[in-house]
Amino acid sequence: MALVKKPASSTAAAAAVSGRTSAAQAREAEAQRKRARTLAKQQQAAERIAAAAAQLASGINEASAAAEELKRAADQIAAGAEEASGAAQESLAAFRQVTQALARQT
Repeated sequence: MALVKKPASSTAAAAAVSGRTSAAQAREAEAQRKRARTLAKQQQAAERIAAAAAQLASGINEASAAAEELKRAADQIAAGAEEASGAAQESLAAFRQVTQALARQT
C-alpha cells in the first residue's frame, strides 16, 4: 500500500473550520450564560415582587380589621350617646316638674 501525502491546504482548512467552530461554540456558550443570568435576575425580581405583594395584602387585611374594630367602637359610642341623651331628656323633664311644683307652692 502506497502512502499518499495529503496537501497541507486541506489540514489548514480543517484547522480553520475547527477554529471557527470553536469560536462559534464559545459565542453560543456565552450567549447561553447571559440568557441564564437574565432569567435568574428576572426570577429574583419576580420573587421580590411576590413577597412585596404578600406583605401589602397582609397590611391591607390588618387595616381592614382595624377599620372594623373602629366601626364597632364608634357604634358603641353612638349607642352610649343616645342613651345619655335620653337620660338628659328625662332629667330635664324631672327638673321642670320640680320647678313647676315649687312654683305652685309659692
